Amino acid sequence: MFRGNVAEARPHFDKAASVVETDCHAWGMLMSCHFALGAEKEATHAAKMTLERVERVVAQDPSNGAAMSWGVSALAALGEKDRAREWMERALLIDPDNLNMRYNFACALAKDLGDREGAIRMLESSISRLKGSLGNAEFDPDLDSIRDDPRFQKIIGEAKKRLGVKSVAAHATKTQAVANPAE
Repeated sequence: MFRGNVAEARPHFDKAASVVETDCHAWGMLMSCHFALGAEKEATHAAKMTLERVERVVAQDPSNGAAMSWGVSALAALGEKDRAREWMERALLIDPDNLNMRYNFACALAKDLGDREGAIRMLESSISRLKGSLGNAEFDPDLDSIRDDPRFQKIIGEAKKRLGVKSVAAHATKTQAVANPAE
């Protein structure tokens, strides 16, 4: 995904989704892959599975902002826009400093909620402080609708400058390789 290879990433997320019964992250990423590849039926199934798993996790841990962010993405993808926004507001009250959650909200706002302004605000409030996940924004298909916005380009440009790299994705890949040398 960090390199924009959605088709190559999909089978890995598919495998990950089948391994852990409470994992909503892999299902959420699989949902994103399917939508990006135009596989609507599979994307809808992945969104339903994401929401099902999120609801189980949140029932056990109502303050789990990471799970709630995937719930927002799933609800938005399933057309439940009002419920998605309610979850987003609740999650921001519960876990306001969760940068990855804010990034996922930006994706949902840009892709399914049709809120360019909200998506840009979420990215501005989070991406400058994200480290290893910066590469996602450079290629994330969920952000395609705002990719041409000068503010989006500025956010990415400033992140590249701050990191001293030409490609944020290259930096993220290098950072991950250093953190996980055996992989």
